[in-house]
Amino acid sequence: MLSLVKRARLGRVLALAVVPALLLGVGGAAVAATHTLTVTVLNRNGAKVKAGLQLIDVTTGANYSASSGAAKKLPKGTYAVLTSVTTGNTITLSGKAAKVSGSTKLTIDARQGKGVGLALSPAPTGLERSITMRICAKASASTGVEASAFPGTKLYIVPFASKYLGFAALGSWTDHSGTSTGYAVLHQANGVPGGLGRTFSRSQLATVKVVQKRGPAGSIYSDLAMQAITGGCGNDLYAGLGGTDRPTATNVLVSPGTWHVRVESSAATKSGQTYNIGGYFAKRTVSAGKSYQLNFFNSAWGPSAQLPVTIRGRIMFGLNEMFADPGYPRDGSVEGGDKALATLQFGGKTVTTKQDKGWEPDLTHMYYTVKKAGWYTLTNTATRYYPEITYPSGMLSTTSRVTYRFQSKPNASALAGVYSVHLLPTGLSLTNRAKAGSRTKVAIRLLRGAVDPDAKRGTDPKLSRMTAQMSPDSGKTWRAVPVSKVGGTWYATVPNPKTSAVALKVRATVAGGAYTEVTVFRAYGIG
Repeated sequence: MLSLVKRARLGRVLALAVVPALLLGVGGAAVAATHTLTVTVLNRNGAKVKAGLQLIDVTTGANYSASSGAAKKLPKGTYAVLTSVTTGNTITLSGKAAKVSGSTKLTIDARQGKGVGLALSPAPTGLERSITMRICAKASASTGVEASAFPGTKLYIVPFASKYLGFAALGSWTDHSGTSTGYAVLHQANGVPGGLGRTFSRSQLATVKVVQKRGPAGSIYSDLAMQAITGGCGNDLYAGLGGTDRPTATNVLVSPGTWHVRVESSAATKSGQTYNIGGYFAKRTVSAGKSYQLNFFNSAWGPSAQLPVTIRGRIMFGLNEMFADPGYPRDGSVEGGDKALATLQFGGKTVTTKQDKGWEPDLTHMYYTVKKAGWYTLTNTATRYYPEITYPSGMLSTTSRVTYRFQSKPNASALAGVYSVHLLPTGLSLTNRAKAGSRTKVAIRLLRGAVDPDAKRGTDPKLSRMTAQMSPDSGKTWRAVPVSKVGGTWYATVPNPKTSAVALKVRATVAGGAYTEVTVFRAYGIG
């Protein structure tokens, strides 16, 4: 996955995604015959109420919106009928299957609803529990009704056994601090069960340790959430586990399955609003009794995994993916907000340039139509720039630069024959700092992947040379540092100075002379 927020203007999100309690479809197939469905809805007091309805053709997946108490014209067929009924501090969800032929009538009675609950054993103390439940039509699992319960709210479901329906419930426990142990469990079922009172034991859960460091992000504040990834009704159900302005290591216990571990950073603007400025969607499949760890906001943010491509004789490169977490160069960790200047050279002369002045409405790309076959050198330099927020004092990874030397020719469609290079310093503190006088091993990762199906990947080139340098004075002077390969991974060993930060430069040269050189200024701190 590429960036969650590639550009600053796309990052103006005031809160994490919230799914509404009732999703009403629009449109639907044209009605070819006069068949109608009239649904009467009773609340938990037995009174008739107006309720929105979601009607899904179980064969075609066609989706219609309707209201209770009014006849809805529909094509003949079988429909999943979904609705949500609120009575006082209760919410009742109902899903039924109805065959529509002629004038069909259906009653949904919320008084038939059975309680929904999820529990842990042993029960955690001092944490707030919330539950989100959803009923969906299997013909269109993304279409459904859902509701969330927080303290003081009770949830009910009206039982209905049907192969056309599905049910899911997500429970979470948190103190919202973003630093204490949290929990997220998912239950799914076919049809709508007669209530739910499932208890998960601790032995049935996986432990995910989430480390949120500080230093390179454009804000000190971040939120943690778990989001279910599944083929059933529970897909994308979301559990927010709180936010923090401190570096932290948090354990999250989750039910087995596949999850997006979501960490998003936000910042207060100069006008008093809150913007989402970047984040991660790290997909992980976990098993009961197993432990996992993910580290976010690592140091040395630099160019992402994208590489130059030539498509039908035109060289293409995006300028706005220059600050990716090296631990997740493909997973959406690019933070919005930068200025960039790219140049392309051939035969020692500049043949084109492209500039992003920052805070522009669209992504910026360089394009150049190849006129002669030979060696091309593309350099892109980017600086962090987000005028509507104030960056944290001492922010790391303030500027990055990448240079690619590769061959291209007219009418070609190929991925550049180089690797993307990612620098991941190890052994740093939670604020991404090393002690003066110590040594830091910087892991060097090489990746190569085509993002355009028209670009021929070709054979991955053979690495012929790896070199690394460090600068203690923001690039005024550079010193070569030793590089070695240990267990299949390249490492640069950097002696740490007494200055406030270290800049890193690494070049990976392949057979034939092509190379990638990456430079990250203020890659990590000292102190």
